[in-house]
Amino acid sequence: MTLTQLTYIVAVDKFKNFGQAAESCSITQPTLSMQIQKLEEELGVQIFDRSHQPVKTTKIGASLVTQARVILTESQHFHEIIQDNNGEVKGEVTVGVIPTLAPYLLPLFLKKFSTKHPALQIHVEELQTEQILERLKNSSLDVGLLVTPIDDPTLESTPLFYEPFLVYASEKSALASKAKVQQTDLNSNELWLLTEGHCFRDQSLAICKNRKKVTDIHRNIKFESGSIETLRRMVDQETGFTLLPYLAAQEVGNRKQVKEFASPVPTREVSLIHNTHFKRHAFKESLIETIQKNLPKDIHINQTKNTQVVDLPMGNR
Repeated sequence: MTLTQLTYIVAVDKFKNFGQAAESCSITQPTLSMQIQKLEEELGVQIFDRSHQPVKTTKIGASLVTQARVILTESQHFHEIIQDNNGEVKGEVTVGVIPTLAPYLLPLFLKKFSTKHPALQIHVEELQTEQILERLKNSSLDVGLLVTPIDDPTLESTPLFYEPFLVYASEKSALASKAKVQQTDLNSNELWLLTEGHCFRDQSLAICKNRKKVTDIHRNIKFESGSIETLRRMVDQETGFTLLPYLAAQEVGNRKQVKEFASPVPTREVSLIHNTHFKRHAFKESLIETIQKNLPKDIHINQTKNTQVVDLPMGNR
C-alpha cells in the first residue's frame, strides 16, 4: 500500500469516473486502474463496483476512502508543520462557506487575502452546514466559515464576529411603521423562509417561535427558497417579512424596509471551524485577521451586552 494508491482511490471516489480521476492526478487511466487493482488485490476487497456508470464505491470501499483521506491529510501535516514553523502560508487550502454568508462576506476579504498570500491556492465552495461538517470530518475541507456553536468534540471553532439579524418588511406590513422591532411583534405566519437545511432558517424560526398567529397572509402560497434575495423579492411582491443577516442587508435599496431589532438584538455567531488535526496555524491566524479587519464598523468581533446570540437547534446544525 502506498500514499499514491490512496490518492488514486480518493480521486475515483470524488469523480466517480476513472478517466476524470486519472486526469486530476496527471496520469494515464490504465496506470491509475492498475494501481487501484493492485491495492484491491493486496487488501482482498473490492473498493469500486465498475459495473455501474458512474462508478459506485462499495460499502467497504467507502470506509477505506474515508480512512485514506485521514492518512493523506496526516502525511501532509509534516509539510504543514514545517511551513507553519517558518510562518509560511502557501500550498492549497479548501474553504467551505454557508450560502447565507458566502455572497456577502467573501467580497469583503477574499481578494485581499489572496493578494497577501500569492503562493496559496484557495478553493472556496458554497455548502450547507451539514455538508461542511461532514467534509471537515473526512478531511476533504480544511476550514469552514459557518454559524456556531457546534457541539462536536472532533471540531474546533474560533468566533470571528457577531452578526445582527434585521427584519425586511413589506411596505404593506404592520412592521413597516415601526422604528425598531420587538421580537413579540413578529407573526410567524407572515415569515418567508429559506428551505430546510439552512441554519438561518432554523434561527429565523427560533426568533419567531411561540409568537401569536393570525390568519395566514400567504393564503394558498407556501413558498420556500434557497436564496435570501428571492425571499426579499417575495416580500416586495406579496406582503409579510423575512429576516436578513446584517451583511445581506447592506445592498438593500429601500432602507425604509429594513428594520433593526430592539435590544437585546438577536445575533448569530459566525466562526471559523476545523477538525482537531488541523495544523496550519499561520494560515488560520492570517485569515482571521484579514476577515475581522475588513468587516463593516457596525459588526462586532466580540459579543456585546445588548445582543442575544441565537443558538442553533440541538446545538449541532
